[in-house]
Amino acid sequence: MTEKINPIKKIEEFIDRINHSFHEARRRRIFKKASKEKEGVSFKKKSKKKPRRTNIAILKDYLRKAGYDYVDERRLSTIIKRIVIIFCALFSIIAIILLIVSKSGALRVLIYLLATWTFVFGLVLAVLWMILYLFLDLKIFKRTKQLEDVLPDFLQLTSANISAGMPIDQALWYAVRPKFGVLAKEIEEVAKSTIAGADLETALKDFSKKYDSLILKRSVSLIIEGMRAGGELADLLSKVAIDIQETKLMRKEIAASVMTYVIFISFATVAAAPFLFALSTQLLAIVQGIMGSIDLSNVSTGTFKLSLSGDSIDIKDFRIFSILALSVTAMFSASIVSIIQKGNVKEGLKYIPIFLVVSLILYFVANLIIGNMMSGFI
Repeated sequence: MTEKINPIKKIEEFIDRINHSFHEARRRRIFKKASKEKEGVSFKKKSKKKPRRTNIAILKDYLRKAGYDYVDERRLSTIIKRIVIIFCALFSIIAIILLIVSKSGALRVLIYLLATWTFVFGLVLAVLWMILYLFLDLKIFKRTKQLEDVLPDFLQLTSANISAGMPIDQALWYAVRPKFGVLAKEIEEVAKSTIAGADLETALKDFSKKYDSLILKRSVSLIIEGMRAGGELADLLSKVAIDIQETKLMRKEIAASVMTYVIFISFATVAAAPFLFALSTQLLAIVQGIMGSIDLSNVSTGTFKLSLSGDSIDIKDFRIFSILALSVTAMFSASIVSIIQKGNVKEGLKYIPIFLVVSLILYFVANLIIGNMMSGFI
């Protein structure tokens, strides 16, 4: 007779084997960890928290990327603080003189001094740092764009030199041309570092870190990988240069395809908005003139008393509002046009003063023309 198989017993045996395997693996891990700790190996998790960068370190990085390697960041920070202190001291002296002339009390003088050396000091310091970082950021962007514009030509020349039998370091050096500008100076620095005994790979990495350019970093990474692998660098550099040029052509095609949106935004900001604000200004003047000539101060309707006046909105305040609204609209519209055409705001900052000046001029001209046309209604 065949022995009957008990399914419950089989399941219990299977669970026991799993538990035994689990406990055996856990015992081995504990034993391995204990043996490692005896050898002096620490199993403490390393903190992934990056050290906090100070303002001096950030300023040094900005100065390096902007091309001001010779500027001492600590001295520059000290100069900014001295400028703020001198400004606050002069402001305090002027405030004290004015308060003494007006015969104010000592408490008021102390309040002015306290406000000057707390609020005004912090505000001026923040504004100066913001202006400095904005200037450096624009300088970095300009240098990066100049480098990216000539990078394909440089890679093509380097590829030709390698094909002619030159080693990579000589090929980079002999590919330098005066028209390359920023790139020529950087390659000269790379050559000086290699002549002084530094590794070419390290020099190229330091060069790529000076610029916030993804194209440059990828190109340098490909050159380094090609040097390590010992492959055909000439073909590799030639293909990278062609890819960069094709990417630039694609960006130009995309900018041309969205030209309709650029024209619409520019027309609405530069032409339509100034005309509408000028028309609103003149209509407000007409309404004030009409309401001023009619006496409605004591008009009553039933239980309600109606009181109307033509001076509810001052025409000067509305003009100031119109100028501010046009200025803000011009700034944001120029930024949007820059993003649509160039892909970033920095490259289109030159559009902001153009939009601003043209829209304000058209507002004043339209205001004058519409005012002369509607002068008979006022």
